[in-house]
Amino acid sequence: MLRVLFVDDEAHILRGLRRSMASMDEQWDMTFCTSGEEALAVMQQEPAFDVVISDMRMPHMDGAEFLGIVRERNPETIRVILSGYAEMESILRTVGPAHIYLAKPCSAEALHGAISRPISLKRLLSTPSLRAILAGLSNLPSLPDLVLKLDSELRSPQCSAKSVAALIDKDMSMTAELLRLTNSAYFSVATPVTTTLQAVRTIGLETIQTLVLQIGIFRQFSGSPSVAPILQGLTDYCLAIASLAEAIAVSMGGDQPTAKAAHCAAMLSRIGILVLLDAYPEAYEQILLKAESNLSLHQAEVQVFGASHAMIGAYLLGLWGFSPSLVEAVAFADNPSVCPGYDNTTLIALHAAMGLGPSLSTQIPINIESSAPLDMAYLIEARKDGMVSLWCQLAKNIPAEVN
Repeated sequence: MLRVLFVDDEAHILRGLRRSMASMDEQWDMTFCTSGEEALAVMQQEPAFDVVISDMRMPHMDGAEFLGIVRERNPETIRVILSGYAEMESILRTVGPAHIYLAKPCSAEALHGAISRPISLKRLLSTPSLRAILAGLSNLPSLPDLVLKLDSELRSPQCSAKSVAALIDKDMSMTAELLRLTNSAYFSVATPVTTTLQAVRTIGLETIQTLVLQIGIFRQFSGSPSVAPILQGLTDYCLAIASLAEAIAVSMGGDQPTAKAAHCAAMLSRIGILVLLDAYPEAYEQILLKAESNLSLHQAEVQVFGASHAMIGAYLLGLWGFSPSLVEAVAFADNPSVCPGYDNTTLIALHAAMGLGPSLSTQIPINIESSAPLDMAYLIEARKDGMVSLWCQLAKNIPAEVN
């Protein structure tokens, strides 16, 4: 049974939550506390909670401070913030501590949906230590040069939404963090935001400046110098296949939002590698340099960490509230036949781009097989096998466009 802790200083709000969530009694073991201090005391005495849902505005210890402590003590717990205030200061203070941002009033259905998605993704990761690392993440490392360029651009009088988005677009972790925040309930976007330019325009340059220059939302990579070229190569690879995935989505008749979703999925498709490089730099470098021809990158990752970078990336993006179709694409792009259904255009476009586009080994000097061939059985079932020759032609044209 799922263990869920609700925290709100207003007793009538807790009573309302208890009533509205009564239908979940058989699935959720729910505890209700009236302050962060009380909740922390309960968490010390009882078994670990799977999810903690906290109000933002509370006396003595507000939601951001409370969830920050939960992150340190119980990193595997999924942290949700509920706020009835759209004040930018409140939003920015929860960027690190919270996984999920929900606006009050929040219906029982919305609350259930927000919690159920990341919980269902837990089955993708069999290794508790990896789940703890992912749940405890506040941000991922970005390319140092790009962080410095973005800092400089945001201080420039000529700074614009386009110039800022163009820089963020070149970094996987910046893109993920910005889209995660923009698509949260705080900003109430009508449709999912899938491009950095949309995100910058939705949030506004002033907020971006606060996030970067004051909050420090983007973290410079500061690890081993030998890892920095891998990060750059990883970014170059993702940019190349993102352009190809977008073109493939268009070739299938996808509209602009669908094409941009495919671009976004491809840009974030290897974010699990970034997680592993950040958490286990030496161990992961050894995997990349393995010369064992009988093991693929996927197999080597499972052997060492208990999960592949695809599943790790999917879990993280699901935890951060990205759309189910994008999460599904990242999880199953290497092996789409494992995925139920054949109607996910984002998955098909990403799988084709990864199979036909440049190999990861062309951007990173690695000695292990990193790409899988096209799954023709899946494409036949999806009735897209007749498009492969067109996609091959698109793949030939993409490198020139990217460069």
